Amino acid sequence: MIRIACLHVPDADATVQSALLDIALRHSPSVEDVAPGIVFLDLRGLGRLWGGEEELARRLLQAVAERGWTARVGIAGSRAGARFAARAGESVTIVPPGRDAGRLGVAPLALLDLGPEMAALLARWGIRTLGELADLPARGLAQRLGDEGPRLQRLARGEDPTPLRLWTPPPVFEESAECAWGIEALEPLGDLMAGLAEALCARLRRDELTADAFAWTCRLADRTEHEGFCAPAAPLADPAAAAALLRASLAARPPHAAVEGITLRAHPLRAPKAQPRFDEPPGPSPRLLTAALARLSGLVGASGIGAPELLDSHRPDAMQMTPFVLFPLQGERARGLRRENGIPLPHRGRGPQFELSRKSGEASAEIDQVAVLAVRRMRPPRPAQVTLAAGVPTHLRAIGLAGRIVTGAGPWRVSGEWWTDDAFVQDEWDVELGDGTLCRLARDARGWRLEAIYD
Repeated sequence: MIRIACLHVPDADATVQSALLDIALRHSPSVEDVAPGIVFLDLRGLGRLWGGEEELARRLLQAVAERGWTARVGIAGSRAGARFAARAGESVTIVPPGRDAGRLGVAPLALLDLGPEMAALLARWGIRTLGELADLPARGLAQRLGDEGPRLQRLARGEDPTPLRLWTPPPVFEESAECAWGIEALEPLGDLMAGLAEALCARLRRDELTADAFAWTCRLADRTEHEGFCAPAAPLADPAAAAALLRASLAARPPHAAVEGITLRAHPLRAPKAQPRFDEPPGPSPRLLTAALARLSGLVGASGIGAPELLDSHRPDAMQMTPFVLFPLQGERARGLRRENGIPLPHRGRGPQFELSRKSGEASAEIDQVAVLAVRRMRPPRPAQVTLAAGVPTHLRAIGLAGRIVTGAGPWRVSGEWWTDDAFVQDEWDVELGDGTLCRLARDARGWRLEAIYD
């Protein structure tokens, strides 16, 4: 005999659902993840185990209440009957076997979650309850509403032969190892980590998954824990690349005591498979790229690897490092980007304008008569000694450059973020030396700097 329980938490969000599924699995091996706040349980064969349906419903409510939520439980002979009982009844509503249609007859029609058009149509017919919908002639209902009419009528009668779509918890990709003797050197610890990574990658490949992050916990001899985290440049399931990444991460941040045990976890990801185009260059090997970035991470740190991105700020050289985007773009966005990269775009800033065209397979350019200068920035800026006369720079001395200043323009003040603890302000000058060298000078509270040279 089919018996279904519906565990319902009103106004629940997605964060509640994982806890509800965990509670349901502790009471039944067969559960279905229906929607946020709604879980079905198959109760067949569980009556004697829990001491009856009333006791099982009480245990479900108690488990949910321990998490701080208020729930309802409905038990009936079908999915629809159990769901309607949980939504329309009290904290516990148990419909006796074979009585689904009779007990649900007085329930409001809103339990069917009808669309606005269907709800308005049934309201014009004077249908207010599930029982009134269940008593309508089936043939006439089908003629007026099509296949949707008989389906809604079966639900109103509590007839829902659809079996549960069983939910299984996602696999946990985790491997652990204990050390008979404490490991104090990085090389044997890296070998142990590589073995765990090989086992994890084998499980990932078996499930056709990749990992976009690894985390580990080392249990140390002084009864403390050393935790670490690393992310490859691209999702991978290659044990050699994962081992190289983990070794570099351990070398960058080694544990401070002997390691007696270690647990390695991988975050699984089903990476999209992109078909390469004939007109695109081949992408980098994820294994080789991850190994190279892992070695760089050990040298400069994870925060020093990525692509520079300008920040929306007037602060000079304001930028941040962003992770590399290694998956190719698809669709219209990719085609538009290729069109822009195929032909240089017109200059959009201030200054001379470039008008580019293609004639007979060759690119021609018409450039305004104004001279165009290239700016060679100093990285890092060079400290400078500047002599002033009446507040105007007259002489410059810096590493590799010195001379009398014959003319200049400025100062231009750049300032901002005065409302924070990290305010900035500096004055900038463009000057020309006696030998014709053009350069950019800047001065702030730290002194003068040679910022750039115009070529």
